[in-house]
Amino acid sequence: MGFVEKIISEARDMRKFRIVTLIIVQGLSPVLSLSILVAKQPNVLFIAIDDMNDWIGPLGGMDIAKTPNLDRLAAESATFTNAHCASPACAASRLAIMSGVQPSKTGVMQNVWYDGPEWREIPMLKDIETVEQFFKNRGYENLAGGKIYHSLAPPWLTSNQADPDGWDFYYPSLAVPMPYQMSAPEKAINPDLWKGGRHKWFTWGPIQVRDEKMSDHQTVSWVRYELMRKRDKPLYLACGIFRPHMPWEVPQKYFDLYPIEDIPDLEIEENDLQDALVHTRRGWHKFVLENQQWKHVVQAYLASISFADAQIGRLLKALDESGKADETIVVLWSDHGMHIGEKENWEKFTLWEESTRVPLFVRAPGVSKPGSVVTQPVSLLDVYPSLVDLAGYDIPEHCDGVSVVPLLRNPLSKRKHSALTSFTFPRNVTGHALRGERYRYIYYEWNSLEELYDHRNDKGEYTNLAYDPKYVKIVRQFREELVARVDRVKFEEIEKAPDGYTLSGNRILADDFVPIAKVLLPPERPKVSGIR
Repeated sequence: MGFVEKIISEARDMRKFRIVTLIIVQGLSPVLSLSILVAKQPNVLFIAIDDMNDWIGPLGGMDIAKTPNLDRLAAESATFTNAHCASPACAASRLAIMSGVQPSKTGVMQNVWYDGPEWREIPMLKDIETVEQFFKNRGYENLAGGKIYHSLAPPWLTSNQADPDGWDFYYPSLAVPMPYQMSAPEKAINPDLWKGGRHKWFTWGPIQVRDEKMSDHQTVSWVRYELMRKRDKPLYLACGIFRPHMPWEVPQKYFDLYPIEDIPDLEIEENDLQDALVHTRRGWHKFVLENQQWKHVVQAYLASISFADAQIGRLLKALDESGKADETIVVLWSDHGMHIGEKENWEKFTLWEESTRVPLFVRAPGVSKPGSVVTQPVSLLDVYPSLVDLAGYDIPEHCDGVSVVPLLRNPLSKRKHSALTSFTFPRNVTGHALRGERYRYIYYEWNSLEELYDHRNDKGEYTNLAYDPKYVKIVRQFREELVARVDRVKFEEIEKAPDGYTLSGNRILADDFVPIAKVLLPPERPKVSGIR
């Protein structure tokens, strides 16, 4: 390879996307001046999924899941099988991804329900350059549709926490960030014979409509149109897909993919919470058990995943047809995971694996290796610095994440730190989790309870090893990492005996633990037709 060709090749590989000018001199006199357009600035297709856990083909969480389009994306991308959210709540997770700042620093570690970018009132976020603003300020056309920041749409709350300054256009609008959401019939989601009560959105059932009537389908149709348009600027295009967020109500054909007789029993251990945090959502689990709905909810969640997968397929097809696939970085992530009864919990809002583990795929032409798998722990905080790095820019100093580009180049390379997740529970009490390559460590600030799980031998996180003397060194290492990374956590607090728990041999056990059989069924709520 000649000198000029080598320089061009290296510049392309570095993804600097700049005009390279080569001047070859003999003595002091230039004999050749050559300007070369190395490459265009890369487009970015930024796909945000809501509430999708590891029940997809590439992550193997549920064998019967049908996700052919995610399977295809995995074959073309780097798949991060040990990726975790920064906080297991929509608002907190998405703000962390878009700002690049760890939730334990901003204080946003739970859902917040304001409309508009009130997070700008937090001093450290007041003037921060978010990821979309980073690209817009460097000449990109910025477009978004659907749920990117925390937002909801009619017929429920209508809100959008995105900063208007980050976008040139928002579909359908900044004020109404998603099209109208279709609902299943009232009789399907609120049968008269069911016992007890539940949250008004905690519903499931098929909708007898075509895909075209669904909000996500309409958002993706607009994104497909924008992908096909010719433009003079590089494009940063964000597409938010709401499903599989509850209510788990999607067209009938997706339910038909999962006959109820094919739905497996989930692996659950009786009294699993006896050596762990006894959370406040066990009443949701009691409702499902009392009404014998567990398999039906599993079916509905899987149907919602497959509906979202179909929309992802439409995006990938449009990207192929646009002729821009080779100059477009694709990143797909979910804001957090989802419990479907594991640990007697529903939704997210915990620091266990099912809440924090998320799908994350990065397809970076010329950098990522198609079909590669990365098992090192990564955080969704890494998305911002990774996109900036791939586009050839310096990473902003405020970013708490680390670029995954070294892992894209060498999927077997190692990382030195764990994935950090923080969450504020009801009653305004906070906990933190660290997920390493093998172990998960959790610390709850308010009662000093610690949990440690060995994922090599206990993928369901059934046995808390934190108080077993054999794991003292591992617990100590996680404590040191947590104190170093979260200012509010102090050694003297961690080392206290956990309040409300008693050591029994090598295990910690909750005082006055109540088995699920004795947990009270939530009282029935008034049923409201139409808008729930």
